[in-house]
Amino acid sequence: MATGLDPFFKLGRDTYHILLDPKASSLPPALIPKLRRFEGEFIPVTVVEWTPSIFTPADLRATCRYFASTDDVWSTDFLSLIVLLQPPTVRGGVKKKRIFSIDKSRNDLAEGPYVVLRATGQIFPVFRLVPDPQRAFVSGIYRRSASGTTWCELPVSAHKTGSNVNIQLILQKSPALVAIPSKLYHRHSDNPLAGLRFAVKDTIAIKGLTTGFGNQAWADTYPVERTTAPVVRLLLEAGAVLVGKLKTTEFAEGVDPCEWTDDVCPFNPRGDGQQKPSSSSTGSAVAVASYDWLDFAVGTDTGGSIRHPAGVNGVFGQRPSCGLVSLEGVLGATDLFNTVGIFAREVDIFARVGSFLVSRGKPPPCVAEKRRYNLLYPTRAAQTDNPDPHHHGQHRWFPHPSVDPKYWSEAEKQIDATLRKFETHFDCERIPFNINDLWRATPPVGQSRSLDEAVGPIYSAITTASAVACGLGQFITAYQAKHGKPPEMSDLVRRRLDHGRNVAAEEIANALQAMQAFKLWVETTLFGSYDQDATTLLIFPQSCGRPDYRDDVPDRSELFNDTFSLYSFGYLVGCPDYTIPVAETAYVSRITGRAEYLPVSISLVGRPGSDLELFNVVRQMRDTGMISDVATGARMYPERRIEGVAVSTESRPQT
Repeated sequence: MATGLDPFFKLGRDTYHILLDPKASSLPPALIPKLRRFEGEFIPVTVVEWTPSIFTPADLRATCRYFASTDDVWSTDFLSLIVLLQPPTVRGGVKKKRIFSIDKSRNDLAEGPYVVLRATGQIFPVFRLVPDPQRAFVSGIYRRSASGTTWCELPVSAHKTGSNVNIQLILQKSPALVAIPSKLYHRHSDNPLAGLRFAVKDTIAIKGLTTGFGNQAWADTYPVERTTAPVVRLLLEAGAVLVGKLKTTEFAEGVDPCEWTDDVCPFNPRGDGQQKPSSSSTGSAVAVASYDWLDFAVGTDTGGSIRHPAGVNGVFGQRPSCGLVSLEGVLGATDLFNTVGIFAREVDIFARVGSFLVSRGKPPPCVAEKRRYNLLYPTRAAQTDNPDPHHHGQHRWFPHPSVDPKYWSEAEKQIDATLRKFETHFDCERIPFNINDLWRATPPVGQSRSLDEAVGPIYSAITTASAVACGLGQFITAYQAKHGKPPEMSDLVRRRLDHGRNVAAEEIANALQAMQAFKLWVETTLFGSYDQDATTLLIFPQSCGRPDYRDDVPDRSELFNDTFSLYSFGYLVGCPDYTIPVAETAYVSRITGRAEYLPVSISLVGRPGSDLELFNVVRQMRDTGMISDVATGARMYPERRIEGVAVSTESRPQT
């Protein structure tokens, strides 16, 4: 293959990255001289699998319609040359100047857009370059070869001084570019996740790349990864296509946009575009909420890092049961609480990919659709002087049954409408309870009767001490020894790490004991107090459509909110906890001065190991109209007010 080739190619309105793989397929030698009639170094080509001996203009039009309706990379600009992949028995059946017929059995090609190197006849796949205006990505990435296992960052820095004006125009919109391959390349694959594009949080190892962990000093200190994390390998082997690494907060900590030090915090696309996108897995949630060309994203959740970003960015989020998904090659504060899960906009993709992960690539067992359910419904305490105290921070409760619905927020009314449909479809009734009162009446032996006192401090004690002991302390010491100064990090993260250094061993032991007590209490008293022949689910409000502007500065006088959190069912008990968008609610933006819309979502929690059953519930909720897929951009449901519009898709003719 010729050296010094420019890997970027402008065609029509788009720019493409060419995978200059030396092992790429080539045209038969007899066809290479026919390339002389074309101009340019690279010739755009469309590859079509075609069994009949005749390929008519009508066949071409039908194929183009199908390609255009199913792929966002192919365009008619790739029709300079058409290559038909045909069985050996019909080779030569098509005799047109711009249509070549080649033996399908001798070429490792799939349908879709390519370019042909005019000098050699090599056929290279192409990736359309798309910008990242929401600042969700660390970088776009690609494999060095189609069959390789080592990954490279898209060389954005080289473009800034280049002569390709189109690339510079794209870079004006965002500092990162992502290269997306054609979905047609995977159309005939039998792999369970074939062609689904995804990106991963920058706490997960990818061979050939540095894992940044949200901190530039960390990224500069450690070498590139020598292996890819098993969870990512599992997705790749199933046919999913990795396109980028996504931003995370510093060491995956809970910091606000104004507290980012090394980079710009991603922009939540919902509402006026100036709402906080949450922390930790923020890039993963923002990317899925923003870009149609991304099917799902991988994140991690220790104390809420999938669930809260999914809620405020208005997408589906999966925190699986602890221990179901491998944490090898995954950075985090502590493996005791950490999990790997996904974000998605479509229920089918959410359930398909999520089920695949928790089943570890094995066919998941069938879950009976007709089940009986106990629906636990945590409520605020009865109020007499203030019937509608908005639940802030970690306290996510429903209104007490005694509160008149006229005092409910609009989000609470929308959630209630969803739950009424849930009760009807699943033939169950919600079971209201106040968890503080229940704990006070039935505390485990040796534990405080205050749930906040007994359970609240567990998370901060274990995660900060573990973060220092399991890597960050060593990193800071080594960095200071080498550079004569500590690494740059936000004040909040530094203070929390200082706290972790001072957590006594006795405090850790007490926290672990309290964790086991709470876990046993949940399994016996909470989940175990109801019909044991039915499946017990816990449901609570996840996001309630209240504005939280990204430039609002949080009060950091206290390092932690050491009160009980409903998120603790995930990290202390190990329960699966799925974030489910159900609606959007209006507010008047102080940015635009008009009505905008923000997500309303719920959390659906099951017993440890009930992950597949939760996906079954989510599917039924979609099938019965309780919930629906969400769109990208400012509005989750932009078509909901359009009535009676029929959408048709054109079928491709049989080949």
